[in-house]
Amino acid sequence: MTGLFGQGRRWLPGRRDTAADSATIRAGGQVLPDQQVVNSTVADSVVQISGTGRDVHVRFGARNYRVNNQLPTPARLTVQQARAQPARLLHARHQLVSFTGRASELRTLSNWRDGDAGISVLLLHGAGGQGKTRLAVRFAEQSRARGWQVLQARHVSDPPPVTAASAAGEKNNTPDTLVLADYAERWPVDDLLEFLREAAGRGGGRARVLLVARPAGVWWQILANRLDRMDVATTSLALPSLVTDRATSPAELYSQARDRFAEALGVSGAQHLPVPSAVLSDAPGIRNVLAVHMTALAAVDRHRRGEAGGAAMDAPGAVSAYLLSRERDHWRTLCANGRIKTSDSILARAVFTAALTGSLSHHEGVTALKVIQACPSDVTDQVLREHAELFPPDADRQGAVLEPLYPDPLAEDFVALGTPGHHFSHPPDPWAEDAMHRLLVPGTDEDSVHPWTRPALTSLIAASARWPHLVTGHLAPLLMRHPELMLHAGGSALTALTEVPELSPSVLENVAARLPDHPHAEFDAGIAAITSKLISHRLRATNDPAERARLHSSLATRQAYAGKYQQAVSAAEAAVEIGRQLVRLNSELHEPDLAASLSNLGNRFAQVGRHDEALECAREAVWIRQRLVSNAPDAQAPGLAQALSNLGVRLAEVGRHAEALATEEVAIDIRRRLAAADSARFEADYATSSSNLGNHLAHLGRHDEALSCEEEAVEIRRRLAAENPAAHEPDLARSLSNLGVRLARVGRPDEALSCEEEAVEIRRRLAAENPAAHEPDLARSLSNLGVRLARVGRPDEALSCEEEAVEIRRRLAAENPAAHEPAE
Repeated sequence: MTGLFGQGRRWLPGRRDTAADSATIRAGGQVLPDQQVVNSTVADSVVQISGTGRDVHVRFGARNYRVNNQLPTPARLTVQQARAQPARLLHARHQLVSFTGRASELRTLSNWRDGDAGISVLLLHGAGGQGKTRLAVRFAEQSRARGWQVLQARHVSDPPPVTAASAAGEKNNTPDTLVLADYAERWPVDDLLEFLREAAGRGGGRARVLLVARPAGVWWQILANRLDRMDVATTSLALPSLVTDRATSPAELYSQARDRFAEALGVSGAQHLPVPSAVLSDAPGIRNVLAVHMTALAAVDRHRRGEAGGAAMDAPGAVSAYLLSRERDHWRTLCANGRIKTSDSILARAVFTAALTGSLSHHEGVTALKVIQACPSDVTDQVLREHAELFPPDADRQGAVLEPLYPDPLAEDFVALGTPGHHFSHPPDPWAEDAMHRLLVPGTDEDSVHPWTRPALTSLIAASARWPHLVTGHLAPLLMRHPELMLHAGGSALTALTEVPELSPSVLENVAARLPDHPHAEFDAGIAAITSKLISHRLRATNDPAERARLHSSLATRQAYAGKYQQAVSAAEAAVEIGRQLVRLNSELHEPDLAASLSNLGNRFAQVGRHDEALECAREAVWIRQRLVSNAPDAQAPGLAQALSNLGVRLAEVGRHAEALATEEVAIDIRRRLAAADSARFEADYATSSSNLGNHLAHLGRHDEALSCEEEAVEIRRRLAAENPAAHEPDLARSLSNLGVRLARVGRPDEALSCEEEAVEIRRRLAAENPAAHEPDLARSLSNLGVRLARVGRPDEALSCEEEAVEIRRRLAAENPAAHEPAE
């Protein structure tokens, strides 16, 4: 297979090609709901699938992103075109206003590019309208001039690149490559990691990947952590407002844009238009280059139309309202002249829809317009065709429909201004009152999800951050009635939701209630962000010590699931401190909660390498539970079993394996009785004890007994993972890895290899979504897999696995020596 970067892709043992991953199994390009592939093998063109419950369609070779060597060349509009649709002058592809300033940022980017690292990724981030795309393009032009091969990458679900012009004459014999990827925060994590793996795996010289995104929150922290463990250097560059650049000023930005827009619109005398006071005073909302340019464009167009004496436009909303009204005037004129048949009101609904869904296939576009009720069904094709005449798709997306208005903030403003509830002079459409609900809420089949759900929610959340009436009138009611939608929006959308200023905590509470309470690789980081915000709110609202202790304990658990182990320790310590105070007041009432908090703290200590403290916490938890069970055996038995099992693990961590075995034997006896009485509730716990018992037996040389224990654990966990992969796959991977070790010790190397390959497959996928939580386990499985491969005479593959494991562990140890360096 030839990679997009000109090199063959490296196959890593146990790694699954995401093009055929269960998450990307498609029919007609659309993910089919309720499909899962369990215990399957995918390796290039060979696919072995089992455990399916429905028809499965597998794509071969297709990727969810495209890479080409296009770079922007200015696409000039005629004066007539510019006057008809002045907002088009704002699109980055036209590069109408000369690039200015950003000398410091360009130096930083150049230093990053010219560094010695073989592969490096930089995130360029900033608020919408700061000029990220223009800066990225400028840097790309400079890089190409210095002999670098420059490529653009774009996810199939994202807006088109800023050009249709190809640098066909570029010589590609340079060993150094720079790749640009815009809208990086919107890429599904699997696709982004696949793209970056391919960049990292190219041969030859240096590779640089410039990611461009609005936020640099949890999604970037997780991605950077993952890349760091792939031995890929990462850094980020926050883009401040250009109006703070010492090389320019708001007045200069405005004047330069005013004069260029006047030239494009064929307007004379515009140079005498004064700089608005809102620009000079650095008013809120006019602190980015796009807002300044929009203000200048509106002023020039008003001057051309003889409206310069009209109402002042001292707020971005007013500027957007004017420019969008001019856009609609153009549609109205075309309809009146017979150029198009679709009325401006229907076109506005199509533009509204496109601003939310982004570009779609024709079939999806037809469905979207029908679902949102934008027009009568018999004119849907006409509306799509005439919308495409006004907003044509990019050259590499011919046949796509509903190309959105650009730039993004203007499209978001179109949605906001078209929706009732604002105070600007832009008449809203009553149709929009329920439009977002119709677009996003599935029909009678609650399990079905529209293909535009993710981008539509992303756009709605972004717009709501600047338009309060969208929060109170649409986003909040939507999520109060249908919080399950956030499960289809992606982890980064959960984090973005916590950053919407006007969103009530009650909405987050409602969303949180639908999120999984078990570890979930895709959502753990977003759930941690929501949990942190909610618990901060709850802590301010309560003085009840018991409730405060429970809140701290819950926060510790969610932070641990997200891989934020140090923060989890702090929260767990707070819970234990409060719990001790409560026990002194009423031991009978509060000791159960203290025991739970101690177990939690012990687990958190172990995760950061503080094993002696972890053992003390586990001992105290068992001591409390033993006293409690004597008074209420049935009620307290599950808690005692949990505490004993934790204690067994803690004892093993400090090398006291005989005590660990004795402790786990007591725990598994309790759990066996509990599972016999209520398997749905206690079977998973029994599997945990069976696996732990196998580990302790193995350390004492009782390998046949250890094998039996682990086989039982795998059998249970495989069944549970088939029913709920997100909850049980991490445990299944752990037991598979253990089983591989057990099989090897009793002389069954081929079966051992098969188990470890499956464990690596699962853990690689989990680590891709949440590296902080799952990377240590992946390193262990890779190391085990290396041993298994060596034993069956495959030394080259064994070496590759061990090298990857060492890379991961070296970086883990650098970050937290106590947790990851070998004990002396």
